[in-house]
Amino acid sequence: MLSTMPNDVAITPLSVDFNGQQLAGSAHLPAAAEHAVLMLHGFTGNRIEFTYFFVTLARVLAARGIAVFRFDFLGCGESDGEFADITVASQVAQTQHLLTYLAEHHPEYARHVLGFSMGGLVALQTALADHEAMRTMTLLAPAANLAQLVEAVAANNSAAQRADCIDFLALEISQTFRQELDRLAPFSGLATLDIPTLLVHGDKDQAVPVAIGEQVAACLPQAIFEVWPDADHTFARREHRLQLGERIADFVLRQV
Repeated sequence: MLSTMPNDVAITPLSVDFNGQQLAGSAHLPAAAEHAVLMLHGFTGNRIEFTYFFVTLARVLAARGIAVFRFDFLGCGESDGEFADITVASQVAQTQHLLTYLAEHHPEYARHVLGFSMGGLVALQTALADHEAMRTMTLLAPAANLAQLVEAVAANNSAAQRADCIDFLALEISQTFRQELDRLAPFSGLATLDIPTLLVHGDKDQAVPVAIGEQVAACLPQAIFEVWPDADHTFARREHRLQLGERIADFVLRQV
């Protein structure tokens, strides 16, 4: 079991400017790393994620010699901005900016993207915008059903609230975001993404059903699709998370 970080892994706070706003981040930098994974968090999440999900994965990857960069999207975590202003398009633009940042500041790394839940949806849309932006994708329960999830939340608000913005766990979900999701075709164009992809889904996921992951994987020419028994949406068992970190490391390190 992983309990401590190797002595040669530096953990560094980051702040990256994006159009005058700051994206807060954390970097795990092993000595002599050749690969870097950019982690994209989920809806209402942040760069730590639920019960430190991303921290655990980052530690496992760094222990295997893979650099990891975790950022809060604007309006999330410690980054600038308001949650009410989030959109998929904005998060795609932020992801593209961060990949450019990595290319400029760490050209020694092959760049990989890991997206969890909404972060998986954003990873796919980023790849569609630039097929050369990443060496591989790892998708953990990609939320191609995000529009349906948001509308289920909306159903619990009054009609007056739904006409303005949705209050969800004290966060505001805007009409602009809902309208964007209504227009988004999450499976469109995926067959053009000839990118090695690892897609992992838990069979106990109640937020994003396994069938959604299966549908995404079926569209991707180079997808490896794995269904993990007894795993939920956040892989909320320690053995699952440690095994998941090792599986992702194996996938990334086999790339040449």
